Amino acid sequence: MENMIYEIWKNRLFPHTGLCTTNGEKLRIIDNGQNDGESNIFNNAKIKIGNEVKTGDVILHDKEIGTDSENAILHVTIDNSTRINEKVAQVNISYPDNLKEELESFIAEKNYKPCAHVSARGEQIILHNILSRMLVERIEEKAAQIEQTYQKCEKKWEDTLFQTLVRSFGFGIHRTLFKELADILDFKALAKHRDNAIQVEAIFFGQAGLLNEQSIPYFHRESVTKNRYFKELKREYNFLSNKFKLQSMDYKVWEEGHSSPHLRIARLATIYHSRNFNMSNIAECDSIEELREIIATPLRGYWYSHSRFGGTERFGNSKMNERQTDVIIINAIAPVLYVYGKHRKDFKLCEKAEDYLHALKSEENRIVRHWREQGIESNCAADSQALLHLDKCYCSRNECIRCLCAYYYIKSVLKNA
Repeated sequence: MENMIYEIWKNRLFPHTGLCTTNGEKLRIIDNGQNDGESNIFNNAKIKIGNEVKTGDVILHDKEIGTDSENAILHVTIDNSTRINEKVAQVNISYPDNLKEELESFIAEKNYKPCAHVSARGEQIILHNILSRMLVERIEEKAAQIEQTYQKCEKKWEDTLFQTLVRSFGFGIHRTLFKELADILDFKALAKHRDNAIQVEAIFFGQAGLLNEQSIPYFHRESVTKNRYFKELKREYNFLSNKFKLQSMDYKVWEEGHSSPHLRIARLATIYHSRNFNMSNIAECDSIEELREIIATPLRGYWYSHSRFGGTERFGNSKMNERQTDVIIINAIAPVLYVYGKHRKDFKLCEKAEDYLHALKSEENRIVRHWREQGIESNCAADSQALLHLDKCYCSRNECIRCLCAYYYIKSVLKNA
């Protein structure tokens, strides 16, 4: 738990009128200064004591006396009995004795009272502000990750887009494994053989480790290894692997999940081979329906009737369903489009990326359901992304006091104190 007085000062939750120093002089805070988050000193603050304006450092002190500064113009304490420096003005800012302990107990007990407080009061403007802030943080967090991918991909947008797409195909259960696959896929090798569907599929399945015969259930192994399609994939991968020195994942890692990755990998290979999924086409799309059509490339050949190597043939829709395509738009297309727009200084693309999140339905998962129980509804994908960020970066890290929900809660407590 961070220092309570630090949060009060940083967020200007102190009274804006009627402040006086401990010597009884009238005090006005013009600028509360800047802080690096590592110390109790706020630099370049500006205050007015009586008729004199001063610029310098404001030093905060909680229960104990903290670091001092030669440029100090004001000491802020919570205890009038503690005199810090006779030569420097001092102000006492109080808060209810139990406020800090209350917030700490919320964290310890996973009690979401500050969050419920916002929703219970029905202050939709405040709730909108919180979700908007969380969404911005979520987008910028993803943008930073995509920027790293862009640099790693030698500033090639097509590779950046597709690597991000591969990661998004984890759909939760295989998230880590698809990230690993995205990291080891050789896009130079893929680009040189993009016109050859069987070679593209060979690279995808081979680098995933799924052309290893031991990855096939023993009761299907004999029939699969005699299958013409599998033999062709294996032959092509052996050739391409030697040619490009390709790396392969350990097939055993896929056994840890409860669902087969084969269809998703086949779909990725099909999308890559089709050439429709590229940065230019994504940027030119004007609707979610167009994006869905680009992603939902139908499967063909062996994968039209199988869900893995061997086994019973399946007969179903060869296209991805709407829920799956929307997850990919949320987690891959919108973030990449946003960063692409920033790079090109085409902020209409950035706006389009955010518009997609507001237009898509809310994701439905454990975290979204939890927030609904707290009285906070998720009405679209922008809301669910915001709530996921709130849970990940604040609740799960016990950063309650840094959260906007806690900010509004503390503000209401101090107002009524």
